[in-house]
Order: sequence, then C-alpha cells, then structure tokens
Amino acid sequence: MKKLSVVLISLLAFLQVPVWAVHISDGTPEDLQLKAPGEKILLHDGWLARRADEVLFDGNLLSSSKWNPDGWMKARVPGTVLTTLLENKLYPEPEKSLNNNLIPDIYTVGRDFYTYWFAKTFTLQELPKDREVWLNFRGINYMADIFLNGHRVNKETCEGMFLRRSFNITEILRTDTLNILAVIVYPPVYPGNPNGGQGGDGMIARNNTMQFTPGWDWIQPVRDRNTGIWDEVSITTTGAVKVQSPYVVTKVPGVRKPSDGSQKDALLRTTVEVENITSATQTGTLILETDGHILRQSVTLSPFEKKEIAFREIALKNPRLWWPNGIGDHPLYGMNIRFEQQGKVSDETSLNYGVREITTEKDPDNGGRKFFVNGQKVYMTGGNYISSDWLLRLSPERYKDEVRFHAEMNLRMIRVWGGALLERPDFYKACDEEGILVFQDLWGSGDCNGAWEDAMKKESRQRRWEYPDNHVLFLASVEDQVKMVRNHPSLCFWCGANEWPLAKDIDEKLEHDLMPRLDPERLFAHCSTDTLFTRNLLGDNGDGPYGIRENDWFFTFRSHPFNPESGNVGSPEIESFREFMTEEELREFPLPGKRRSTVWSYHKDLGYGDHLTRYGEIPNIETYCKFTQVVNYDQYRSFMEGWASHIWDWYTGILIWKTQNPWTALRGQMYDWYLDVNATLYGTRKGCEPLHPMYNLATRKVQLLNSSVEEAKNLTVRAQLYDREGKCWWEQEEETRAAANSVEELFAVPEATAVSGVYFLKLTLLQNGKQLTDNIYWLTTTPKDYSTLSTLPKTTPDMQVQWRLKESRYIGKISLKGKDRISFFNRIKLFRKSTGKRILPVHYSDNYITLMPGDEAEIMVDFPATGIPQEDIEVRLCSWTEE
Repeated sequence: MKKLSVVLISLLAFLQVPVWAVHISDGTPEDLQLKAPGEKILLHDGWLARRADEVLFDGNLLSSSKWNPDGWMKARVPGTVLTTLLENKLYPEPEKSLNNNLIPDIYTVGRDFYTYWFAKTFTLQELPKDREVWLNFRGINYMADIFLNGHRVNKETCEGMFLRRSFNITEILRTDTLNILAVIVYPPVYPGNPNGGQGGDGMIARNNTMQFTPGWDWIQPVRDRNTGIWDEVSITTTGAVKVQSPYVVTKVPGVRKPSDGSQKDALLRTTVEVENITSATQTGTLILETDGHILRQSVTLSPFEKKEIAFREIALKNPRLWWPNGIGDHPLYGMNIRFEQQGKVSDETSLNYGVREITTEKDPDNGGRKFFVNGQKVYMTGGNYISSDWLLRLSPERYKDEVRFHAEMNLRMIRVWGGALLERPDFYKACDEEGILVFQDLWGSGDCNGAWEDAMKKESRQRRWEYPDNHVLFLASVEDQVKMVRNHPSLCFWCGANEWPLAKDIDEKLEHDLMPRLDPERLFAHCSTDTLFTRNLLGDNGDGPYGIRENDWFFTFRSHPFNPESGNVGSPEIESFREFMTEEELREFPLPGKRRSTVWSYHKDLGYGDHLTRYGEIPNIETYCKFTQVVNYDQYRSFMEGWASHIWDWYTGILIWKTQNPWTALRGQMYDWYLDVNATLYGTRKGCEPLHPMYNLATRKVQLLNSSVEEAKNLTVRAQLYDREGKCWWEQEEETRAAANSVEELFAVPEATAVSGVYFLKLTLLQNGKQLTDNIYWLTTTPKDYSTLSTLPKTTPDMQVQWRLKESRYIGKISLKGKDRISFFNRIKLFRKSTGKRILPVHYSDNYITLMPGDEAEIMVDFPATGIPQEDIEVRLCSWTEE
C-alpha cells in the first residue's frame, strides 16, 4: 500500500496536480484582546487554506462551527495562493533555473485551480461597551467573499486589487465561543495568455490589477497572477464617530537653504474626515496635536453623516525642513488627531509628515520638467522601481533596505512603475526617512493599454485603450489609495500610467476632479512620457534608449530633457548566480557569437555585446562575473556623469531603467533579488555624487559637478595619470569653487603618449586641504581593449576590521591600506564562517575600490546582528590581481 501511495503521489506530481491530504495544522485559535481606538490587531497568524472545489460547504456553513483541518494547509497571510503553495513545498522555487515552468499557469488550468478558501479562528474574551469593531482588509486580489460566524460580511462581492475595505462586525462577534473567519478568493477575471508579450496578450489590463503578472521583457509569468489576501488584515475599534483620511499640507514661503541655522515660519494646513456611524446625532471635540500646538474644534454630526473638517492654519516657528537626499536632512514631525466625547476617545489617527513645499515648472529652454523643493531647484537623479517582490512577499524591513540602497546611490527619486502597484505605506515611510522623492504611476502601461499596435495582444489598440472594463472601480481605487499615501513628504507627483494615458474618461476625471479634490498640491501628469512632463527639442516625447553603450556616448547623445526611463545592463555577482542556476547552466554564459542558452534567456539576459571580451579571455563563470562587474561600474558612472555634464543645459533629470528586479532577472539592477549589491550600485553612486570631480570622456577635460543647492568654496581639484606600475607621470591642480547646481569645466587631460594599453586617471577633490572624495578611471590607448589590466602587478591591500553593536546592528569599519602598487577594483564581501553563506543584506559605504600606491580607504558596513555572533563574521577581500 505504501508503494502504491508513492506511485500515486509521483503520478499526481507529473500531472502537476497538488496533493492536499496532508495534516499540517490543528487550527489552534488565536486569543485576541481588543485595543484602544486607533490601534490595530493584525490578523496574520494561524490561517489555513484549501482549494475551493475541495471544500464541500458554503461560506455560511464553513464559518458556523469549527471544521476538521485535515486537508488544509498552513497559509501565508498577507500572501498569495502561490506563496502558500510554495511554503508548503508543493512546487519548487520559481526563482531558480526553469522551475517556474513546473507550476501550472492559470491561463491553462483555469481560474478554479487558484480559487481558494482562507480561514482562521480566534477567541475574544469581552467586547467593551460603546465600542464598534471593524474588520479591515488593505488588499485582496482579485475578488472575494468574506464570512464570519455564519454571516456573509460583505453585501457585494469585493472586486479590485487596489481598494481597502472595512466592515463593522460588532453584532456578529462571539465572546462565549469560537470566532471563525473564512474568505474565498477568486483570481482576476481575465488572467490573460502569457504569450511572451509585455503583459502577455494584454487581457490582464481588463481587470483592476497589476499588469506585469503574465510576464514582461524582464520577468516570467506569475502563475496565479498574485491571487490572494496579499496585504494587511486587521481588527480595529471605534466609538460612534470615526476619524479618517487626514490631509496635511505644508507651505514653505520663499527660497530656503539647508544650512540656514534659523528658518522663517512654515505654514501647516490640515483637514480630516469624521463620520457618524450611528442613527443618533453625535457631538464632540475634534483635537489636533503637533509640535506643541493643540487645536480643538467642536463638531456635531447628523445620523450617518460624514464631513470634512478643516483646522485653522498653524505657523511653525523655525521649522526643521525636509530636503531630498544629497540636499539636506529629512526630519519628520508627528501628528495626532482624535475625536473625544465626554472625555473619552471615540477614534484617533496618528501620522508623520515633513515640512517641505514642492513646486514645478517647465524649463523654457530645454522643455524639461523642473522641480523645486523649498524654493530650491533640484536636479533629479533616480531609478525605476517595479515591486519589492514579484510574489508580493513584502515587508517593512525589505522596503527599508531597498530604499536605503537608492539613497546610498545618491539618487533623489524613485519612479514606481505603472505596470505594478502602488506600494504599501512602509515603502513611502522609508522614502520619507531617506529623502527619496516618489514619482508615482497609477495602474496602466502603454503596452497593455493601447499605445500602439501589437501583434501579441488579443484585442485591438482601440479596445485596449478602454481598459480596464470597470472604470468606476478604477477611480474608486485611485481615490482610496491617494488618501492612503498622500501625507508622505516623499510623494512628489502623480502620473496616470506608463508611456500612454489611461482611457479618456478616466484621464479627464483624474485631471479635473479627483486629483484637484484629493491632492491639489501635487502635479498630475497624464503619463510618464506626457508632453506636460517632458519633450525634446523637436516637440515630441518619449523615453529610452536601453542597452549597453560606449562610455563616451553618454556625454554626446542628447536624450529627453527629463527622461523617465533609460536603461542599461546589470548582472549579479557569482554568489547570486549560484543561488538560481546549476553549475552546468552557469557554464552556458553568453559571449559574442555564442547562442544564448535556454536558462539565460529565460532569466532575461540582456547581453553585454563585446564589452566583456575587451577585458580578455573568459574561460569560466567566475571570470565572466568579474568582467561584468567592472563593465557595470564603468557603464553606470559614465551614464550618470554624461547626463550631469549637461545639467540644466540639456537635462533637468534622468531616471534609470531600472534599479532593481523583483525576481532573478539578468538586467537593470543595482542589487539583486537576494538583496546583494553589485558594482552597478557603486558606479551609480560615484556618478551621482553631489559634489565630485569627473572626467568628460568626450572633451577629455576635468569637470567639477555640484548638484547641491549651495555653493562649495575653498576647493582644490587634483588630477594625476598613472601607468600600470603605479608611477605618476602627470599631475595638475586647480583651486576653484563650485557654484550651486552647476557643472564647471576646469582643464584638459593630456593624451597618454608614454604608455601603451591601460592607464589610470585619478581625480581628487579637497576642501581647505582635506580630501572630500576621489574618482579613479581606467583608460586605454588601445580602443576597446582593456586586456592589459591582467598585467597589473599582483597585490592585495592590508585590511583591518573593527566591529561594534548599535541598536541591534553590527557596525563595521574596514580599513584598507594600499602598498607600492595599484590595487584595482577591490570587492568586499561578508560571509558566515560557520556556513560559508553570504550575510545579506549588507550596506557598504563604498565597494569595488581602486587604490593608487600608498592610498588608504575606510569603508563602513552595517547589517542586522540577529542570530550572528561576531566571531562568525568573515570579511573577504577580492582584488583584481591578488598576491
């Protein structure tokens, strides 16, 4: 019998039919204690799941009495059907190799295959008097019916991925016996054919859901289209009056400077919605507290009345202003708003805000969009962000690390791309804290929504421009999500969609009603290539180009003045490759004239052309990765310095396509899906450094960039040329200053007539004799040939490491000291001695470091200390030519 069972299970696996009859959990109920108004109880533990066609009861019966959990699985909430199946080991990890092809696609197996029940039980000891209890869902994809204790909670089937829902469950809660919550979740109505097109056949866009899930040119299909209770579930309580949807606006008159010790007043304006949820008239006091100010306002609400209340304007004395990354600090203020009746709090909400004012205009000369923060013109460097994880395994910690990586690249803006989703509040919170402005697309893309004729799409261009089918739902979702995130100082402006406006009636409603009513202080652009936003000198608009280029090209090609996306290569380090490819697959790395293998194509390898073989022969994957990183660094430094060499003349901003991947793709990434950094991050970091000397590869002249808003004085720029033996054979210095928001041309660098092959240019910036930064280039007298790097004398810097603990994080100082030779492209990496595995994620102040003879460098690193004894930390240093 045992042998027969094994054969049966193997057969089911072959047929891609999951095996459910496994007892995983006993369904132990969670004991809940209701909290004060404004505080959440998260319902994220103890969920079970089962495919709907295997459940013999409807929702009323299922939630009436405790059921036998046999055959049910532990479920991930927040999560999706597929993440639940993966965590129960029913399918292999889809990020690895071709494993994603082993998971049934909804287009083939039908929606019923991914229609699931999710259920949990909980107990409640008591229900306080005069309290209303609310069940809240912050995101379900795509349709759902919700049942509690034998009752259907929602009057109409919930539809739409981007709409929060809240239900009053006071009357159906049990305090004397078990509470049973059951939710049936249905996939998108039109999951679409993952036929290889951008968004597959485009049908996914008929729904109000994320569009990339049938696949794109940087990702494979998400097999269940992210069906599930994908975001937060909570219980809250209120009294008779609810407080919701506050809106905070700060005004900062005049032109301010971050360095000013005393600031003139800023103005604070706040509105909030209050709602009477009872059939009786309610009277009370609405109270706002912030920065030592207390405002009170008497309010009377008729039965079931909802109204917006405006508080009087507050003058904030000597305000702590919020500035973008690389401009100034980004402090936050706290605010509490509550409604009191007879000395008791009915409901309250708390939030953080930043004191800043963003204005915008078109540049009359180049046509690019300019943004001003607190009166100061800000040059925008940024990146495009898809989603933290393709299967929506989201967390505050991951958001914080990802946004911090962007800040460490000296970027100032993240564009949240329209084919994905409005990110969760923790993402914007991280952007607030790091000073990263957000360019926020809504849910649409030119590929799916009819920007052009497309043979991969099922329906015509004209029909696709009418997507989604339910315009009322789309607009309701936008209104809800705008209210959810509009108080974040990082949120810079709204954009209707990617590369093409939404359906005409939706677009007009957004422009003329919804945005002016809900968020009038922010710009609304119809789409990412809107002529209101960016155009080139010929009057048309667009984005791109994409792919690897000659380094000097970035200084000469004239692109769009504010380019929302222009892309390049990006490949991870060897350790990440080994996480998702086998050694045999890794041996199939692509080279010019060599056919790209199935696995490399599946993971969307973009290709480096002949740029890797310029560094020499590539006998193995280790060498391949070594060369990709040096090319990554040089490409992105040139990319950002090339744009910056025309700051305000040609350009007002540039956003890289793209800075991250939500899965294991092989293109456009500064850090990979495992949150391991690569040289792309540090090349971008150097190219975007607010104040630094740079070498214009087209003019062969040294330039000094200052993209901050204040002048830098008492500067010295030193340039030195070195041969491969480390001998300095030319040097020049110039004393100067750097005006705010400028790039200044200094002096020419002579041709290298005394050397053959690779040589080095080191630029150093000093202020009052103290070094601020340096910038080291590897150049060559033999065009497109860097192979002589292999003749560098072998050397490895001396290294010392010091550790300390701070707030549950390890803070490390790694000191490198060069010897009498050039030490090229030193990579630092942290591992655990006990396992040999990487420590991830780690934040490095710099990496891939080149030292001229006698140079020293100090690198700060930090990462969570949880579960890692200090003696288990191993610091590895890898040099281009090691001793």
